[in-house]
Amino acid sequence: MNNIQYSVVIRTTGQAGEKYAKLLSCIAALQPKPEEVIVVLPEGAQPPKEQLGWESFYFCPKGMVRQRLYGLEQCHSPYALFCDDDIAFLPDFVQKLHKPLEDGIAQLSAGPLLSFFPQKGARAILSMILGDTAPMFPWRNMYVRVLRSTGYSYNRNIDASKCPYYPSESLAWTCFYAETEAMRRIHLEAETWLAAHGYAAMDDQTMFYKARLRGIHTVVVSDAIYEHLDARTSTKELESKANMNYSSGFNRVVFWHRFFFNMRKSVFVRILDLICFTYNCFSKYIYSQINVFRLKKRKNDHKFFVTGILDGISYIKSKEYKNLPPVIN
Repeated sequence: MNNIQYSVVIRTTGQAGEKYAKLLSCIAALQPKPEEVIVVLPEGAQPPKEQLGWESFYFCPKGMVRQRLYGLEQCHSPYALFCDDDIAFLPDFVQKLHKPLEDGIAQLSAGPLLSFFPQKGARAILSMILGDTAPMFPWRNMYVRVLRSTGYSYNRNIDASKCPYYPSESLAWTCFYAETEAMRRIHLEAETWLAAHGYAAMDDQTMFYKARLRGIHTVVVSDAIYEHLDARTSTKELESKANMNYSSGFNRVVFWHRFFFNMRKSVFVRILDLICFTYNCFSKYIYSQINVFRLKKRKNDHKFFVTGILDGISYIKSKEYKNLPPVIN
């Protein structure tokens, strides 16, 4: 696989410091080497002092979605490794991610990131009760499956000796590998609602699930291990907790309606989708109310979430929403 033609696309705010330096050292050691390294920063930001010396810097409006898509626009290679500024991997990382694409098994791939899943114990149980996440049944050889509630079920038991590839309906955007043409066919830029309120909640799930609906397959390569160093630059850039809570409610409604409810032909299935989604929203609201009473802080968190849901319901009735391009052409 020494002739893989690929680029590395990095979305950064330029503030990850030593963790970004670690990523650059990993990129420098990749075999084969990338044709180009594309670094996308927010307009007005300064390029990080940590540099390879041969990367290209680009600037666009700040945003988790916009910066990644702008990097895709600048990419001229048939394949690309998209990553945040705080990960580390071994020199054969791209070779492992490329294999299922070369074999025609998938068009998107990633390594497993188990820290993306809920922590074991009480938090995992609570998340399951709320309808957000749930452990996957052991007989399912998948990584993530998106649920009717807009949550997901997950598989911690990734075993390279038993299964090299695990199909997945969603991933953390932290790092993934793609056919660039397949990425363009997703047309994530059409989902204008996604980053409309300062924080693009459910951005990763939206991209990968829309890809699935368009026949673009994703797999997790079980032995393509990487480390998430977690520089928390995305969290630092949030304008406010209010944006995050509002967007979480608004985007959840739109995602559910656009990619689940609207795609159903059966009335019974639509009713089932509605029950699951309503349960999830209601249980999260009740839990937020309990937290207000118990912690006596963040009293407005639930209000922003509920306002986002109500505004999301208004949006899916609007002309703007109805004029969005179809999910499947």
